Amino acid sequence: MLALVAALGASGPAFASGFGLNEGSADWLGNAFAGEVAKAYDASTVSTNPAGMALLDSSELDSNVSYIGPSATFTGSASNPYTGGNVSGVNGGNAVAPAASAAAFGVWALAPKWRLGFSVTAPYGERVSYPGDFVGRYQSLVSSITDINLGLALSYKINDHFSVGGGPNIDYFNANLSQALNTPLSALTGKDAIGDIYGDDVGVGYNLGAIYKVDDTLRFGLDYRSRIRHNIKGGQHITVPPIYAAYSPLLAAMLNAANSHATTNITLPDSVSFGVYDQVTPRLALMASATWTEWSLFHALVVTATNGSGSSTLYENWHNSWFAGVGANYQLTDKLMLQTGFSYDESPVSNDNRTTRVPDADHYNLGIGAQYQLLPNTKLELAYLHLFSPGGKINNSASASAGMITGGYDDSDNSVTAGVTMKF
Repeated sequence: MLALVAALGASGPAFASGFGLNEGSADWLGNAFAGEVAKAYDASTVSTNPAGMALLDSSELDSNVSYIGPSATFTGSASNPYTGGNVSGVNGGNAVAPAASAAAFGVWALAPKWRLGFSVTAPYGERVSYPGDFVGRYQSLVSSITDINLGLALSYKINDHFSVGGGPNIDYFNANLSQALNTPLSALTGKDAIGDIYGDDVGVGYNLGAIYKVDDTLRFGLDYRSRIRHNIKGGQHITVPPIYAAYSPLLAAMLNAANSHATTNITLPDSVSFGVYDQVTPRLALMASATWTEWSLFHALVVTATNGSGSSTLYENWHNSWFAGVGANYQLTDKLMLQTGFSYDESPVSNDNRTTRVPDADHYNLGIGAQYQLLPNTKLELAYLHLFSPGGKINNSASASAGMITGGYDDSDNSVTAGVTMKF
């Protein structure tokens, strides 16, 4: 049962590598997340590179809302160690539910060289749900993760070329997960015990950035986001079918005794980003960026039940990953700017360690967007992104009693983000 709790840090396919979420600003989406670290032309730079605040000429608020429409479909089968055959059930269809997300950014001009900013984002999260008769129900049923990050930052313009910025990130992490538990009575009675776990924590990290402005058209950006450790406290609850007590009072009692508070920890990864932004002509801007993320921190989870029933270890063995992207902005008219971009986001998950909770694979992102200057101080933004993925194979087991699930996943996503920026 503790293996269920050990999945506390896991999620399903997200829209950045691992269980990350890139959706935040419509401006990011329109360029397929390319160049964010060097753009420095609106308030969302608080999150992507706080040094960029120094390049803004006024105070600004930027609000965004996103619709995320993912798809992750499994095809395959799962073995049952108790019967020697396969688990009966269905493949489950699309396992990832559509979701909404939002983000907000603000910058205040404190003095000619100083800027203060904030960001509220959801950098991690997922909603994965399989039906109760899913063939992989002994691997997982529901994986729900919510992560909300409050960033505070201060920037300083050292001179006309060089600016720096940074500040703390306060991060709230919550997870609710469930799976069916395979016991000798599962096949006999046709009923499964269901394990549910939950937990949350608040952790603190930081973000540091620098911008070097060669001239009025060309600039380079560098940003470091620290890792954030979450010491998660929560509990696990097992729902035991009443019929179990009639067949095996001892097994029913053992399952009920597993109800307990539990603890584990997860370290959200640190990352380093480098980017360039070039205003090639008054109408055309080109940009590019690359990011390295230390997903190898997600190596294993050690979970301890507080009622003294012991601990367990779940090995994930993720590897570090790279993101690279290019983008372009074109000022079609004085009021209308068009955007596009393409990026590659390497997954930390491979065929060797893919699970039903994290059926992630490499991502190829194609984004388009438009920004319209409605009023001198108000800009509207709309962007669309399609995520292509080759999917991947799975040959894994959540535990010895869960059996092996074998097959493959097809992944994709369509996201839309709308935003409004106001200067004052």
